[in-house]
Amino acid sequence: MNINRRKFLAGSLASISASLIPLKVQSNNPEVVVIGAGAAGLAATDTLLKNGISTMCIEANNRIGGRALTDNSIFGVPYDVGAHWIQNSKDNPFREYGEQVKDEGFEVYKPPTKWGEDRYVVYDGTQNVTGTKSEDDLWKLYEEIENNMYNAALAGKDIPASDVVVRKDSEWFETAHQALGAYEGAKDYKDISCVDWANYPPYSISWYCKQGYGALLSHRWKHLPVQFNTTVESVDWNNKNIKIATSNGDIVVKKCIITVSNGILSSDQINFLPNLPAEKMESIHRISMGVYNHVAMTFHPDFFKEIGIRTIDTYLYYKIKGSNPSPRGMAGLMNISGSNLCYFDTGGDFAIELEKEGSEAQIDFTTSELKSLFGSKIDRYLKKSHATQWGNNKYTLGSYAAAEPGYAHLRETIRVPLNEKLYFAGEATAHEYASVSGAHRSGIRAANEVLQSLI
Repeated sequence: MNINRRKFLAGSLASISASLIPLKVQSNNPEVVVIGAGAAGLAATDTLLKNGISTMCIEANNRIGGRALTDNSIFGVPYDVGAHWIQNSKDNPFREYGEQVKDEGFEVYKPPTKWGEDRYVVYDGTQNVTGTKSEDDLWKLYEEIENNMYNAALAGKDIPASDVVVRKDSEWFETAHQALGAYEGAKDYKDISCVDWANYPPYSISWYCKQGYGALLSHRWKHLPVQFNTTVESVDWNNKNIKIATSNGDIVVKKCIITVSNGILSSDQINFLPNLPAEKMESIHRISMGVYNHVAMTFHPDFFKEIGIRTIDTYLYYKIKGSNPSPRGMAGLMNISGSNLCYFDTGGDFAIELEKEGSEAQIDFTTSELKSLFGSKIDRYLKKSHATQWGNNKYTLGSYAAAEPGYAHLRETIRVPLNEKLYFAGEATAHEYASVSGAHRSGIRAANEVLQSLI
């Protein structure tokens, strides 16, 4: 989940340095296996090891971090292919860690300006309308829809956001849809539960890491033992011990913490013996993955001067034309950490559609939209582009999870352990869902549940 106006109002892979990759360590007779070495799995493994529990963390990929990944090879600057915003910074453990390791080359920082003070720009066609009545109309509509979603949730109505939207004929409707729906929840209004949306914890402003969020996470867990390139085929939890069949052989343990994405769990790539209970499977399927992609671009620094972007980490919104179930547009983050790198992000059904057409189509769409705002000068200043495809990523099958309308209550079901054998963690199970910090806390929660069961 990114950072946008809501949060202000309320308050490729080869570039990873070898020094940031944990050693491959095999434990012969672990008590616990943790499946997945993303933020949740790493936090769970660390918690168990610190409490003297023999633990093996296994990962299908060849690196740690999951959906938090910083690449330095594509653009020659830190590029967060996945998670970028250090959300809810007031209590975010990675903001705290970043401040602790500043002498090791990390710089975490809060946004340089307050909301509305060069913090964003809004365009209507080729016109910059920031600070005008036209721009104010956008945010009034945004806040009206947001308030309706909150009120529906307060009334206990677990309905889609599309049921409470207003002023669909507004010329800014699709921009508000993009900002409040696809850009935040990776889903469209019709697929967003008002209750699930409103249940998100109180916000505090997001920070950034100049070296990349993924790099910061990898640094934190660089010495944690993980067994890579290990795909789980089945989990047999029918007997006293759990037998986990993997691509590197069988593992027999007492407890198992599962941290893989709901995209993987709902695809049945892991065969559970016996099957998971119906209510658990319903929670996995109904807290479903959305799709949110970057098209990342680097520009010559003169580009930002010419279009009037005066500060780093500036948001770009613009009038999205047409009326569609999914907004056919994007939102941008400009000159990230002063690196001349920008993200232009799509979400929801349109992101899925565009991803299916391929990275060239994603980049072509983004370039065309930018030309509609800034003209042909884009060709003069644009240096390089790259598109993410999280919907097709075989390790996640989506970007992050959100409850479908009518199923917000399943957030509680998804995190319930089974028979003191199987435990569940990951951003989909977290109160602070769709975030690295939420996944981190969910891993600690699941580890503590295991510790309690071992007493």
